[in-house]
Amino acid sequence: MNIYVLGICGTFMSGIAQLAIQKGFKVSGCDENIYPPISNVLKELEIKVDQGFETKNYSENIDLFIIGNVVSRGNPLMEKILNNKNEYLSGPEFLYQYILKDRHVISVSGTHGKTTTSAMISKILMDAKVDTGYLIAGKVNGFDTSAKLGNNDFFVVESDEYDTSFFDKRSKFVHYRPSTLLINNLEFDHADIFDNLDSIKKQFHHLIRSLPSSAKVIFPGDDENIESLINQGLYSKKETFNYQFSLKGWSVKPNESCDDNFEIYFDGKLRGKINWNLFGEHNLRNALAAFVTASSLGIDDEIITEALSSFKGVSRRMELKGQNDSVSVYDDFAHHPTSIKYSLEGLRKKVGDQKIICLLEMRSNTMSAGHHDEVIPKSLECADKVFLFSKNEKQIKKIALKSEKFSICSGTEEFLKILPKELVSDTHIICLSNGSFDQIHQEILESF
Repeated sequence: MNIYVLGICGTFMSGIAQLAIQKGFKVSGCDENIYPPISNVLKELEIKVDQGFETKNYSENIDLFIIGNVVSRGNPLMEKILNNKNEYLSGPEFLYQYILKDRHVISVSGTHGKTTTSAMISKILMDAKVDTGYLIAGKVNGFDTSAKLGNNDFFVVESDEYDTSFFDKRSKFVHYRPSTLLINNLEFDHADIFDNLDSIKKQFHHLIRSLPSSAKVIFPGDDENIESLINQGLYSKKETFNYQFSLKGWSVKPNESCDDNFEIYFDGKLRGKINWNLFGEHNLRNALAAFVTASSLGIDDEIITEALSSFKGVSRRMELKGQNDSVSVYDDFAHHPTSIKYSLEGLRKKVGDQKIICLLEMRSNTMSAGHHDEVIPKSLECADKVFLFSKNEKQIKKIALKSEKFSICSGTEEFLKILPKELVSDTHIICLSNGSFDQIHQEILESF
């Protein structure tokens, strides 16, 4: 079958393209923004990528068009497809019909940590000699690819709540029909498509309501938002865990001095002792969720423990980009106050009283719309100095008034002029954005 992917350079849609190639389909596609690393991945697979969504990219030889949610009505190529009555599916529909159907789908959802937790579970299964399939919306350190078909019944899919397409406004995860559903956390996000937290809960409830009674839903029992969701009705099996150490159920106990060494318990009995190079409370939470999920799939404790201990993390999740002259530069995808807070707290615990400079690009739709303006300052408390970046200068000027350590910055050039005055021995610069941040990380490193 000859398929054409509209929006092929997105992390999700490029994963769809990779799976389709592995399935034996002929794949090509188009996108507006074509750049590394995804463009390199597609090139290695010999997938032809056209620039833009113009009608010149249309071909009569396509059997099926796969439509990414970046595409809207008025898109010239989409209008041509509709007018010619061509066959088309959304990315999630294609994923279910051609990849997930008749498999044991492990759906990893939640506001934060989906990529990391999906990667952890996939690694555990592979270390257990399970040829699992997976689709992860990010580059995992140590993985050859972000999407793999696999020959085993298991398939791990990172399942976000964003809408499916312009013609299907349900969340993507509704399509996957999982046998195992992990809801790792639940907060308000994606203000461009959701009015409030209740509208997000509604999508999660649609998902839960569609699961068979034989399915299992795994979630933290101490999350009030998830508790209120579950109270709307749960018709499947459940497994809960608790971040705080407990003598009942699953829990985690961090080392008091350093959270890169922690223990996982069930009913007060030690099940695994993890030693790794990652840090931060968010990673401990993700590891606990991954341990519980893998255990529910029948994987031995020892295998899970060894797999997590050797887990190297995910690109752009507190990734150390380089060090020069006692200055360390990190890149973090954090796009929500909670994830920002966890990242900075983890870094502070690691570096002690050494100086932390935080660069925050207010880029996500929710953040740039002002929904987090009141809580952003508190999430940045662990930083010694904060530089705010945004196209909305009025917004960041207002936030900057909240603290003397906050400053606004117009861009990379201005920051590089300011930076020498801020540097002391052992300075840590963390760049927070859900975009490329104009490659400011590399510009900083090259400036020394």
